[in-house]
Amino acid sequence: MKKTLIALTLAALPVASMAEVVLYGQIKGGVEVSKEKNTKGTVTNIVDYGSRIGFKGQEQLSEGLKAIWKLEQGVDIAGGRTAKDVVVGMKKNPATGEFEPIMGKVNESKGFGTRDSFIGLEGAFGQVKAGYFHNPVTEVNGKLDQWEYDSGAAGLGMFTRSNDVTKRRVAVGYTTPDMGGFTAKAYVSPSDNNRMGGSDANDADGDKGNKRIDRPVYGVGASFQQPGGGFFADVAATAVKRGANNAEYAVRTAKGEKVSAKHKYGYQAVAQAGFSNDTVTAGLAYQHAQNVDAGLVRFQEVAASAAYTINDAVTLKGSAAYGFNAKGYNDELKIVKDDNAKYIQGVIGADYHLSKRTELNSQIGYVQFGKEKESRTGVGTVGVGLKHRF
Repeated sequence: MKKTLIALTLAALPVASMAEVVLYGQIKGGVEVSKEKNTKGTVTNIVDYGSRIGFKGQEQLSEGLKAIWKLEQGVDIAGGRTAKDVVVGMKKNPATGEFEPIMGKVNESKGFGTRDSFIGLEGAFGQVKAGYFHNPVTEVNGKLDQWEYDSGAAGLGMFTRSNDVTKRRVAVGYTTPDMGGFTAKAYVSPSDNNRMGGSDANDADGDKGNKRIDRPVYGVGASFQQPGGGFFADVAATAVKRGANNAEYAVRTAKGEKVSAKHKYGYQAVAQAGFSNDTVTAGLAYQHAQNVDAGLVRFQEVAASAAYTINDAVTLKGSAAYGFNAKGYNDELKIVKDDNAKYIQGVIGADYHLSKRTELNSQIGYVQFGKEKESRTGVGTVGVGLKHRF
């Protein structure tokens, strides 16, 4: 009886009031078997690939102007994730006189809206939105990451890794209207939305010089996509002030040195180009990061991906990435090359499309870290999974 009443109530609502609300999502996961270099045995996990569920919609307010909104939530078929350790600063050990990292915990958001969620307006002027969403760099550097995975070795996990500028934040963003395939973006996340501590701008000892809780984030980007498919190109950059992983700012502050604007900001920039249509996708990207990764001052990377659809069912894929020119601080707090952060990676695999909404994925990937043979480490992963979109 209750189900009948609910159905009748929904049927009685005006059609226009429900027509612009869309329920969508992806449920995806699989099995990954990983093997670390110089370690006996393998590790087998049932993993989630980033499942999600969301609602989105729009309302026509007037001719040429509409309200837009989106509310998206991450879900996990593998039972959830744990907090991870991050470096939030540097401090001097009074007993040894050495500088040591200050560790902290980062917990994934709980509740609804843990993925891109916003409300905004769209018209001839472009699109303005406010909420919790990715910045221009994240939207670009994941474009060539065509894999479903949990282990970073099974996809371009290093190239798209989480750091001070790649994570989602509460922000306001603007996107220009499409001008013959060209669009540009601007992004600002206010400092008050990025506090590392409480509302007090001073630390526990009342030190007014402690401003690591003040972290405004700025981003810009520009893209071109040939109408109808074909050539594409993207550039983007995001900067964060006094980021949690800003080693230069932390070290210079701890040593009592004067910190200039150059050292206060960390940034990441990416540029890529390629070709994409219904049959072939291929692209090459370059990325430079400075003071946004834990333990690193600078890092450069290149990545390439290609995919070829043989028929309606099978797509063959391959990716490669190379991280180089990594620099960090040594025990004497001098900036030196960090050859242990250097990496090279390769991934190959195939997708089998069971339908337009359901597909099987399979891949094998390996990532190796380090330059010298005796200090190299590596991880290899084989993954098989299933994805369904609704």
